[in-house]
Amino acid sequence: MEILNRGNAPFGDGVWGEVDTVMGEFLSKRLTLRSVVDFVDGYGYDTDAITTKQLKKVQSKGGLSISTREPLRMVEIKKSFKLPAEVIEDIKRGVSDYDDSVFADATNEFAASENNMILQGIKQAGIEGILANKEVQSINANSTKEILSAVAKAIGMFNKEFVRGGFKLVISSATMAKLYTEFFDGISVKAKLDDILGTGQIVINEDIGDDTALMISQQGEDFEFYSGLDVSIGFEKELKDGVELFLLETCAFRVLGPEAAIAIKLK
Repeated sequence: MEILNRGNAPFGDGVWGEVDTVMGEFLSKRLTLRSVVDFVDGYGYDTDAITTKQLKKVQSKGGLSISTREPLRMVEIKKSFKLPAEVIEDIKRGVSDYDDSVFADATNEFAASENNMILQGIKQAGIEGILANKEVQSINANSTKEILSAVAKAIGMFNKEFVRGGFKLVISSATMAKLYTEFFDGISVKAKLDDILGTGQIVINEDIGDDTALMISQQGEDFEFYSGLDVSIGFEKELKDGVELFLLETCAFRVLGPEAAIAIKLK
């Protein structure tokens, strides 16, 4: 793709292959929120907005009305980062333990932008996140053990709203550690939650924070992440001591069924 400018980089397919592989591994560990909502692709980099079929009346008089069709705008997320010359040389020579911290740092910052769009939204772009939606209910859990009762209560609340399962629980790694080290009747809270939700239904995401957990239904069609250009890596320019690369994606997010998510406030 021309926008990525990869052909102008001062290295070949071998280095690009390693960059793509390493960044892909890091991104898969950080972009976990897109796995708990509907991932809608089929768009492209040239897509500027998503059709919502919503109307906004701008004029009405004598039985004649004029309305605008309100689209959901795509946002473009871009993170530039420097790849040092010594790292490029290590990759060319096949060094297996080269310093990959530059990839980790860029991934963390880039992924936080996407994750926070899903959680908090981007007000300036007209995108509302799950936790920012006023219709999303919340429950308090004053201790790790109370997460069990909060999850059970949340399932009951979902049932009252005719929200089907399964359900996933999004928490930070620090909260997950507490689940493993706190016990209830001799069984870890983590094991108890697996009994309730099913194995593999707890999702780790650092951007949720240590003071919040999120229960979210997997019935579908409640939260949609729209992907135009999925996360791609491009070449910006040469530097004296390396090159400048960038991560790029275009995307949007929409809350359609706020009743399908419940925030758990941790204290």
